[in-house]
Amino acid sequence: MKDKRAEIHGRITAYQAQIAQAKQDLAHINASIRLFTDICVRHLEVDGELTTRDLAERVMIERRLDATDATLRNSVVFKVVQALRHAARRKHVRMVENRKGMCLGTRRCCHVAGRCQ
Repeated sequence: MKDKRAEIHGRITAYQAQIAQAKQDLAHINASIRLFTDICVRHLEVDGELTTRDLAERVMIERRLDATDATLRNSVVFKVVQALRHAARRKHVRMVENRKGMCLGTRRCCHVAGRCQ
């Protein structure tokens, strides 16, 4: 019984460490989404309708990232799409349509993914 108790206690301790790490990871992801969302919303307020590719380039310039790095650019585009979806759920932006794999976002629009709300 003592061995079994020690085994279970050890697993609980390991699970608690994994939970703590997962909480930290989630906090970093949430902060990243907020950062990208804020940048995207600000640019959409100024310029109106922009594609995710345009927004990604602006984010990269603003964050002083190498815009010639294709792998990094693709990663930033993905994060911009996620940020726009996050902002759309909170009614900060609207997704206008999806053309050639690019979403068009705007601050003031009545369409989401090409369909009226």
